Amino acid sequence: MKKGFTPHHFNIDQGLRNRIFSYTSTPENGGGFTLIEFVIYISIVGTILVLMTGFLWNIIFGNIKETAYQEVQQNGRFVLTKIIQEIKKATGINNPLPGSSSNTLSLAMADTNLNPTIFEVTGGKLRIIQGSQGPYELSSDQVVVSSLQFTNLSYENTPGTIRIEITIEHLNPSGRNEYQASLDLKSTISLSPGGAVP
Repeated sequence: MKKGFTPHHFNIDQGLRNRIFSYTSTPENGGGFTLIEFVIYISIVGTILVLMTGFLWNIIFGNIKETAYQEVQQNGRFVLTKIIQEIKKATGINNPLPGSSSNTLSLAMADTNLNPTIFEVTGGKLRIIQGSQGPYELSSDQVVVSSLQFTNLSYENTPGTIRIEITIEHLNPSGRNEYQASLDLKSTISLSPGGAVP
C-alpha cells in the first residue's frame, strides 16, 4: 500500500440504495414507475396511437374515394346531358345506321355551322366536333371514358332513336384502391320532330 493513502468506505444511504436497486414501488422509496408499469403504459399508449392512426387513415382514404366518385358522377352527368341536348336538336342520324351500333355518333343538324355534330372518344376523352368547330373535350383530365356505344334503334318514318351506353372511370394509373371509381350510364333518346331546339 502506498504511503499516505487511506482507504475510505463510502456509506450509501439505505433509502438511495433502495431507489437504485429496487424494482418494486414502496412507500419507503417514494413510489415512481416500476419496469412492469412502464411496459404496461407503453403498451397502452402504443395501442391508442395505432388505433388513432388507423382511424385517421380511414378518414383520409374515405375522403379521397368520395372525391373520386364525385368527379366521375359530375363528368357522367355533364357528358350525358350534352349528348342528349344535341340529339334532340338533330334532324337525322348519319352514324350508326338503323339497327347497328358504333362508338361514334354523327348527327345531321339544321344549322350548317354545326353540321355534322360528332361525338367520339380519343385517348380516353369524350370529344365533340360541330361542323368545322372543334374538337372540344367534354370530359375532364381526372376521368377516362373507357366505353362508349351508340345504338340506332330507329324505325322507318320516325325521327330516330339512339341508345347511349357509356362507362366513365376515375384516372388511376397506379391502381390505388382509394381512386377506384366508375359509373355506367344508359339512356335512350328520340330526336325531336323537325329537329326543334328545346
